[in-house]
Amino acid sequence: MDFALTDDQRELAAAAARLLADRYPVERVAELADSCGTDPGTWPLLRRQGWCDPELGMVEKGLLAQESGYALAATAWWSTVGLAHPVYRAAGRGLPADPLTLAWQDDPAGGGCRAARHGSGWQLTGQRALVTDATTASALVVAADTDDGIALFAVRSPAAGLTIEAQPTLERLRGAARLHLAETPGELLVAPETAGQVLADTRRHAGTLLACEAVGVARRALDMARRHAVDRVQFGRPIGAYQAVAHRLADSYVALELATSLALRACWLDGTADVDATTVEHAHAEAVIASRQAAVQACESALQVTGGLGATWEYPLHWWYRRALWLDSFDTRTRTHLATLADHLLTAPPEPAGQAAG
Repeated sequence: MDFALTDDQRELAAAAARLLADRYPVERVAELADSCGTDPGTWPLLRRQGWCDPELGMVEKGLLAQESGYALAATAWWSTVGLAHPVYRAAGRGLPADPLTLAWQDDPAGGGCRAARHGSGWQLTGQRALVTDATTASALVVAADTDDGIALFAVRSPAAGLTIEAQPTLERLRGAARLHLAETPGELLVAPETAGQVLADTRRHAGTLLACEAVGVARRALDMARRHAVDRVQFGRPIGAYQAVAHRLADSYVALELATSLALRACWLDGTADVDATTVEHAHAEAVIASRQAAVQACESALQVTGGLGATWEYPLHWWYRRALWLDSFDTRTRTHLATLADHLLTAPPEPAGQAAG
């Protein structure tokens, strides 16, 4: 079976790279990050380019996520397509045209969120934390507890009783916020009977796209380091000619290639209907682990290669390093994914000796 990208997929990735390179030169990325800002003007452009089309396959979305990570695109595309759209599809609803996001994480300081019936509708009260791109979303998908279990609700923004409080994080280009809800009206999207599974599937879907984004971050950091290693001359030779630099870059390249393959494999399996859930889960864990490690390793290696220059505020590398660290800590911890794979390896029956040898 041929697992190579099709010509259409390669052209999609190339077109996305050109679009984002024009929209987000390094100077603009730094300007947006310094101001903790977003770029709402990019959203209608991405919609016109088909980035939100419901027919878009998972591999195609993975390729777009890679280019978003490479450029550090300051848009709510991942929060919308990765987090919110799967819930709307599971609910059998049409996809709204505006940016969306999903709020499901408890606030350690303030507890969770609960929904209660109010007349013919629902009202939500409580808090949700670390909600990505909440300030730019026109609607929020909020997970809330009910008497029958967790359910998923659509909450318009702004809405009565809804307060969005910015939360400072290391990553400034993907703003986080804390939601305060006080009898805020909500529309039921997914009932408790299926909401738990829908939320788990959505988090896996979004996490796989983040693995692809981490691949883009790693590729950009490696490109910065490689250019510096070629251009910087010491003792009459480019520093890339010295083993201490060359081997570090080679290690980052190997990690990047592995992460790229595993991330796209996870996308392909996630988008294939006849693949069992356990295989998809393991592929997701492998992709997340490899891509997180590749992104952090590439950024830290680039910092070593660029030396004092790379550690300055003016040099843009630290913005990609911040994204890599955010990716490394968002949602499910890496050690949990490692435990998933370890459990699989330790409980799977051993292969027959002859088969393993072959």
